[in-house]
Amino acid sequence: MTTAAQAQEIDGDVHVHPVYLAGSLHIGDPALQPVLDLPHTESHHDELGNFFVSTADGRIRIGFIPEQDWDTLWKIAVAPDAFAEPAWVANFSADTPIEIVTAVTTELAGMYRLDDNAWLSERTADPVEWIAPYAAAGWNARDVERGRLTLRSPDNLASITYRQQPLHPQDAEQAGQDGRYTIGTINSAGWYGRFSSGTPARILEAAATAALDPAPVVRYRDALDYYARRTATITPITAPVPSPLDVQRAAARVRSAPRIIRSAPAIGASNVVWTSTTPAGRRR
Repeated sequence: MTTAAQAQEIDGDVHVHPVYLAGSLHIGDPALQPVLDLPHTESHHDELGNFFVSTADGRIRIGFIPEQDWDTLWKIAVAPDAFAEPAWVANFSADTPIEIVTAVTTELAGMYRLDDNAWLSERTADPVEWIAPYAAAGWNARDVERGRLTLRSPDNLASITYRQQPLHPQDAEQAGQDGRYTIGTINSAGWYGRFSSGTPARILEAAATAALDPAPVVRYRDALDYYARRTATITPITAPVPSPLDVQRAAARVRSAPRIIRSAPAIGASNVVWTSTTPAGRRR
């Protein structure tokens, strides 16, 4: 049960469902933090306000780049060393729900080992494995032509795609302009996430788990983007009914607060005496 105190800690005034229609928080902190918490992580920002994070060995590199010429806000690259081409990349557009990006960076931080290379050879996913969690959640196949397999959400507002054919140009994946696996809303006003060939299965699974989470997420109504307002289910967050324990604690606070005792008037003397009714023994 959510207590009144916990309700006051909620950073938002509405619940939004489903997650994939909730839009962005417009901040990068939650998704950057899992990698920032790794030992010896390096970070810096440029004069435009773009923020960059990398592990000490340069094998994980993340950019939160709001100031650029296109709408890819997040760039994540994993490479064998600081000077090598990426083994795989993931990119997310500006309106991607932060919960999905955070799930990816959290899983990536859990994989990482500073003095080990085994994590760089994590098993990749096949098409069936990529689509399986979405199919289990009721997403339906819509396009199986030309080497492309697409599933759409039950509300027909989001989709995932697996592309079998070669991507052109060949460096489009590494630049974040294309992806072997894609997820996002079907409207251009929504968002997209792209994963290149070689993306570990557990990274794709983490993204799917976050995108399909049935629990609503918290947002401020005034910060919701236009697409979220039009498509998502939005419910005001109301303060919970106090539990008996909440009522008991509130009453105890009232009883223990100082109060003024007024005595009978006396000539030439103050008639106000301060006292406290704080009970003896341990306070709860």
